[in-house]
Amino acid sequence: MHGFIIFALLFTSPGPNFTREDCLLCHEDVKIEAPTHKGMECTDCHKGIKELPHKVPLSRVNCGLCHSGVMGSFKEDPHARARRQGNLKAPGCTDCHGTHNIYPVYKKRSRLHPSNLDAFCSTCHSNVKAPKVYHAAQYPSEKCLECHGVKGGKAPYVDIGVINGSVHRNLECTDCHRRIKNLRHTSKEEVGPVLCEDCGICHKNECAEHSKSVHGRAIKEHNIPAARCMDCHGSHDIYHTFDTLSHVNYVNLPKTCGKCHGVPELAEKYGIPIKNPYALYEQSVHHQLVLQGIRAAVCSDCHGIHNIEPHTVATSPINKGNVPITCSHCHEREYEDFAESEHWRAYRMGVTDAPVCTDCHSEHRILPPNNPNSPVYPLNVPKTCTDCHERVKLTESYGIPAMKLSTYLSSYHGLAIKAGNINAANCASCHGYHSILSSNDPRSPIYRDNLPKTCGKCHPGIASGRDIGPVHQVVNQKKELATEIVKRVYAFLILFLIGGMIVYCLLDFFKKSRERRPFGYMHIEEIVDNVRFNSIERTLHLIHLISFFVLVYTGFAHHYPDSILFSFFVRINGGHVRALIHRAAGTLITVVFLLHLFLLAFTRRGRRQFVGLLPRLKDFKDAYQLLLFNLGLRKNRPALSLPFTFYEKLEYWALIWGTVIMAVTGVALWFTGASLSLVPKWILDVMLLIHFYEAILASLAILVWHLYWTVFDPMVYPYNPAMFSRKIPSYLVEVEKT
Repeated sequence: MHGFIIFALLFTSPGPNFTREDCLLCHEDVKIEAPTHKGMECTDCHKGIKELPHKVPLSRVNCGLCHSGVMGSFKEDPHARARRQGNLKAPGCTDCHGTHNIYPVYKKRSRLHPSNLDAFCSTCHSNVKAPKVYHAAQYPSEKCLECHGVKGGKAPYVDIGVINGSVHRNLECTDCHRRIKNLRHTSKEEVGPVLCEDCGICHKNECAEHSKSVHGRAIKEHNIPAARCMDCHGSHDIYHTFDTLSHVNYVNLPKTCGKCHGVPELAEKYGIPIKNPYALYEQSVHHQLVLQGIRAAVCSDCHGIHNIEPHTVATSPINKGNVPITCSHCHEREYEDFAESEHWRAYRMGVTDAPVCTDCHSEHRILPPNNPNSPVYPLNVPKTCTDCHERVKLTESYGIPAMKLSTYLSSYHGLAIKAGNINAANCASCHGYHSILSSNDPRSPIYRDNLPKTCGKCHPGIASGRDIGPVHQVVNQKKELATEIVKRVYAFLILFLIGGMIVYCLLDFFKKSRERRPFGYMHIEEIVDNVRFNSIERTLHLIHLISFFVLVYTGFAHHYPDSILFSFFVRINGGHVRALIHRAAGTLITVVFLLHLFLLAFTRRGRRQFVGLLPRLKDFKDAYQLLLFNLGLRKNRPALSLPFTFYEKLEYWALIWGTVIMAVTGVALWFTGASLSLVPKWILDVMLLIHFYEAILASLAILVWHLYWTVFDPMVYPYNPAMFSRKIPSYLVEVEKT
């Protein structure tokens, strides 16, 4: 059969036109079933065949003979440009459309049908998305620049230098601007926007991620003008991400995102929860490092690049359950510690209220721990921790012991923190930072056997194995009993003793004011024994006076650091200046007290004064009779005991009592390490309470009792000269008249 065909072709003289049947005599394996070219002869495409059998190879088929419009576009498309540059793998017409079985693109059997196109293009381009319309109008960039390359012209100016420096320098304008129908366009509508789908022709994966992201969904589902490719990457000035000129380089990315996320009005309009994250991020330690040229975290490191999702989506890197992993990309060691903590264990068990990184460090405004505005700054740590540990809902729901903040703030450490001492122990000092473990865990720094070591970091005097006792325990029978006794005793003393002093002094003041008698003094040498105070005693009194008022101010500043009277002072150098001055004044007043005791014991004058200061029955009678006189129940003013009156003796022994109490408790609180090696912590807590109440009692006694009898007593005003001369008020030695 084949021989016959060859014979017929060799010895037959065919005409210049051949039918399909003639060609099929040799090319019987070629089947043209597709309807596109079904009515055409082979020679309609394969031009130049003069005889059969024909010479081989045949000349290339010129599809432009019929498809001139499409071929005009193809000349400038990426494939044709690649072929002209010598890339023979770049496809031509038949590589995409086929050869003999070419189906219309609207037929599903066509490899170029929309349902098949992505898969077909992926045979060469795994990361490219097929365009909806491929044979768009194509024009060389030189033509576009005839209008757009002229500054000051009617058309928007395009800097060719910027394009030549960009990643798209090898592309033609129409590779992106695919909706241009002709070069004589006069409006933006004729040009049409460059959509994310157009970028997806080359950037398939990125386009797919963006379309599923919160930005892509906002555009498709809600028609919201959310971020598109060019909003982040730029238009003509698109550079590699490692280029500092790139809008998405880590140096510039925060500002790029801030174009939208730095406008509170947009957040309000579209319901974005955080109104101005860019302004918050600008203050963060991450941004400060970026400004220094250090590769620190920027928006995309936490939120993702193209696949950005809100925190409510489980796969989002900023979903609460994923935040630790996200942060671990930079903070690996901290994550390893946190992964062992009680907080993370609780979260994995379903306690979604358990904290993760952002609950303590914040989200966008992450500040370094040494920044006073940081939630993890030492002075702010108690507030940060107790945002959860004092919240009623959480303490009730999960059985977390309450009153943590109040018990801490009333402690020695808490008062030091309130006073601005950043070195005072806060929550993290004892519990740890990221690896916070249960007190029942032997690895925990607050495990019973580990407490001496933990406390010993600041108080090295604590003996190994010492039973520190509960720190936050609200109910401690011994402590509660002692605290209650102290409070009741001092409440009684302050109310009745100070209250009684006020009433007693007021009665005396009104009585003397009504007498309108000349206020006089007389010289009583045999009674006052030269002078009441010698030069040494006056010096000690002056030092004691100054030290006392310094102690009062610095002490109350420690307890009330937020008061307008103390706030400016208490935070100088983190409270260290206040503490130093307070301890110096306390030391000085104690030294004065010890010197006074030495003079009392080892000098004749001191021993004589001590005997004169001892309370006698006459003193109680004097106080009672003076009260009756001031009430009008006694006719004559009583003659008071000398050389020291009952009110001077009362004040003196109150001073002795108060100085001893304040010195003992003050030293114990100062040297807490040594104290804890001797007594349980609850005793120190009680001492702190005594120290505070005794300070109140002493301050009020001086203000009421001492100042009245030495300054505001109408018979001595403006001051009692007994300290500086031999004179004392004459009424003190008047003989009682019947």
